[in-house]
Formats: sequence, C-alpha cells, structure tokens
Amino acid sequence: MDSFQQISPKAKIGANVRIGFGVRIYDNVVIGANCTIADHCVIGTPTKHPEFSGQPVVIGEGSIIRSHTVVYEGSSYGAELETGHHVVLREGTRAGDNLRVGNFSDIEGNCQIGDFCRFHGYVHIGKGSVVGDFVWIFSLVTLTNDPLPPSHLALPVTIEDGAVLAVGATPLPGSYIGQGAFIGAGSQVRGKIPAGAVVIDGKVVFGVHRLCSLEHGIQHPWMTHFKDAYPEVAWERIEQLRVKVSEASLKVK
Repeated sequence: MDSFQQISPKAKIGANVRIGFGVRIYDNVVIGANCTIADHCVIGTPTKHPEFSGQPVVIGEGSIIRSHTVVYEGSSYGAELETGHHVVLREGTRAGDNLRVGNFSDIEGNCQIGDFCRFHGYVHIGKGSVVGDFVWIFSLVTLTNDPLPPSHLALPVTIEDGAVLAVGATPLPGSYIGQGAFIGAGSQVRGKIPAGAVVIDGKVVFGVHRLCSLEHGIQHPWMTHFKDAYPEVAWERIEQLRVKVSEASLKVK
C-alpha cells in the first residue's frame, strides 16, 4: 500500500487483486481474487441506514471496478461485476454474476438484480427495484419508485428475465415488465406489461416476434441471434429463455 491509498488491514482481499491510485477500502470489505479496483474508487462507503450499517460489501472474483466508482457497505455482487466510470452502487443491493453498469449510472438501495444484466450509461435503478436475469437497460432509462414525489411512499419497479428497455424509457412506480418484453425508446410504462410484448409510446402493440430486420435477416426475441455476446456457460439458460419468450410473444394481442 502506498501513501495515496487507504486500505483497511481488516478488509479481506483475494489473490491477484490490482488496486489503483487514490483508492479507499473500508474495514468491512470482501474482494474476490483477480479483481481490478481502478483509480479513485471507494469501496465500503458507510451508510446511515441502520439495517445495513456495519454490514459487509462483497465483490466477486474477476470483477473490474473502473475509476471513481463508489460502492456502499451492506451490498453484494457476484463474480465478474463490471462498472463504468463514476458509478454509484448503494447499500442493500444484491446482484448476481456478470452485472455490467455503464458510466454515470447508479443503483439505489434495496435492489435485487439477477445474473448477466447489462445497464448502459446514465441509467438510474430506483430504490427497491427488482431486476431478473439477462435484462438489458439502455442509456437514460429511469426506474421510478415514488407515486407521489416527494413522499415516503414506495412502489418499486419489477423487470422479469430477458426484458429490454430501450433508450430513455421510464417505467412508472409499481410497473411490472414481463419476461422478454421490449419497451421502446422514450416510452412511459405503467401497470403490468405481458411477457413477450412490445410497448411503443406507452401502449402494447404486438409481440416481440414481429421485431425484425429484413436487411440483416434477424428477428426478436434477441435470444435467437445474440447469445454469442455472453459467455458460453450462459447459453443453455438463454436458449431456455428464448423458448419461453417466443411462446409468450405469440399470445400477445
């Protein structure tokens, strides 16, 4: 440790972990082997919430935490977490393997996130959100949770496996987005969206099997042509998801 790092001797840091310039790591931190913590990150930031105060933050092996990321105590992340720059991950978050969070995004407290999710830049995951496996959330998407802002009310958003939220989509408080649904760019979402449905301008218009590119010869659901973007270990799960979403899409009216 050099003079430009503050790393607690109580932190549990695995083998082959690389730690950059200006990093602070608090007492209650567990970092798996072969991780990279880039410059100016803070891991284990204290929280005022008594439920999570003093609780550990766990970062799985093989993770890459890019510069200026802040990770609060009382949270856990599976193997191969990747953050962009200037990311905030708040207390109470529980995430699975291979989560990717883009630049200037934040995940607020008490969130549950599955495996292999992809969040692009400037994404806001509201407090209490529940996000399944293989979910794609593109830039400038906001998951809301307060039905009468500002208030102490909370109606978090739920997103099922394989759903896609295109640029600028806004699920309103209490929204439920079904498995493999596709939310079009800029759409507001309210209520329950059926599995396999496409939402444009806030309305369900048809099933995802009707989304296609004739020029390139590809068709949704995305699992039919994009599973090679994931590690091979995930392919069987993606194929199982494709079957479910394809069946659900045919039922959308």
